[in-house]
Amino acid sequence: MSGPLTKVLLKIFAYRFYREQSGLLLFLFVTLISYCFFINTAGIYKAEESTFYHLMLMMTFIITPVMMLLVFAFWLIYTVKSWLYVTAQLQLENNQFLFYSMTSYSKPAQFKSWFCVQLIISLPFLGYWLFATVLGFIYHANLIPAITLIYILLMASISAWLYIYLVNRINKTRKPAYLIIWSRNVRKPLSSLFMYHLFDRAKLIYILTKVASFFLMTGILYVFADYKQDSRVAYIVILAMVTLHSVLIYQEYRFKETYLSFARNLPYNRFGLFFDFSLIYFLIMLPECIWCLSEFPLLKALEMLFFGLSVALLFRSILYLNGLRMYRYFLWIFGLFILFFYIIMFGWPRLLFITALLAALLIFYQNYYKPKTIIKF
Repeated sequence: MSGPLTKVLLKIFAYRFYREQSGLLLFLFVTLISYCFFINTAGIYKAEESTFYHLMLMMTFIITPVMMLLVFAFWLIYTVKSWLYVTAQLQLENNQFLFYSMTSYSKPAQFKSWFCVQLIISLPFLGYWLFATVLGFIYHANLIPAITLIYILLMASISAWLYIYLVNRINKTRKPAYLIIWSRNVRKPLSSLFMYHLFDRAKLIYILTKVASFFLMTGILYVFADYKQDSRVAYIVILAMVTLHSVLIYQEYRFKETYLSFARNLPYNRFGLFFDFSLIYFLIMLPECIWCLSEFPLLKALEMLFFGLSVALLFRSILYLNGLRMYRYFLWIFGLFILFFYIIMFGWPRLLFITALLAALLIFYQNYYKPKTIIKF
């Protein structure tokens, strides 16, 4: 682990990764710790009883199968994010020397170095595993910590082999995706270009989002199985799903600001563009729509889908206020998620649906021709 290759890779990739993502990681860490240790229980309890409930809450986050699956899903997204970061760094001109120097090492030596780099990048989840191991040892629940350790080693190994492939591969001319070939003679409206970009260049992000969305929705229904008939549970499911898709919403806005910014000079009606966004997000969330129709009665499912679409449009319109500032955008998403969650719990989801839709339309209409395209995290 202390070899020269490992030291160079840690400085170039691991340390810089934390430097660029420190704000988001600190925010998530402080939020989770604050929730587990400082949340007040409903009712009046003695100090020792409050400590017991806090401990039970942490146990729920650590050693329950549903939470383990959710953590694994977020862990997978985090790992893919690290893959994208390392890939982008390898393409920088300053790091091109790695393609010549690293290939002088054997594959096992490269694997050890990349494996260590990925473990360092995964330190937040290693902390989760360590905490789970301690609690599992105390309460004799060692199965989930053992599975978590296997998952850690598996993800680090896959990451290491992926990095080895990227460094040692021979560059070839990229072939277009099959979707582009099959749709060569099909008319492509301007609003549909992101869908082609999504399935051509961002397939991995889309698939991971769908996997995480499936685990998230089934996990919520599993936890609240006895309250499935309560409409608030349905709205919380759709709110969580749309919040998870905020990553794709950001990617759609970034694609249009990067490649299609000239479209503002074209004679498109703003109301028509707003409707196009609705259609695009409906297509993106089509698997979830089918799932909702299969799990809930027709009228409730349709109501859920219209609610989710209005929230997605509001998330999209928020980007016109922030531009490509990812960190600030996700702060907005987190704040809106908390606000909407409490509004749903108070039993006002229909009012929220109308308010979110009107706010999205107003923000979009007022700011479409005032772009903020500065990339600032």
